[in-house]
Amino acid sequence: GFPQDEAASLKSLQYRQRHAGDYFLGAYEVDPSSDDGSSPRRRLIGYICATLTPQPTLTHSAMSTHEPEGTHVAIHSVCVATSHRHRGIASALVREYLARLDQARIESALLIAHPELVPLYERVGFTVVGPSAVVHGAKPWVELKREL
Repeated sequence: GFPQDEAASLKSLQYRQRHAGDYFLGAYEVDPSSDDGSSPRRRLIGYICATLTPQPTLTHSAMSTHEPEGTHVAIHSVCVATSHRHRGIASALVREYLARLDQARIESALLIAHPELVPLYERVGFTVVGPSAVVHGAKPWVELKREL
């Protein structure tokens, strides 16, 4: 998850799910406790959520609204359960997400990340735009972009 000063509120997540549900993607595993002969239950271990924006760079507005006619995806969260980190799940999730965007009318994917996570996103094809103008929490952010 995210630190409290960076985490999306339940209200924000509900807004994004309601208005931009097509831009959510989850990573699941079969819940081993569901081995009772019924259909296996899946447990969410990671997700990506985003909204659309007409802007080719991230702003506070782009990070707080969904504009259905936008051609740029503003990725708000790439989140993997603490117990499942450092297993390649985030990279696989982002690669799958980008592959799905390639089939849409999207021009680019945009996100902000803390400096220590920049190499993860560079490995999956993002390039650094520069320091982000978006202030969210106490730590600085770097904006990254992937042309599609």
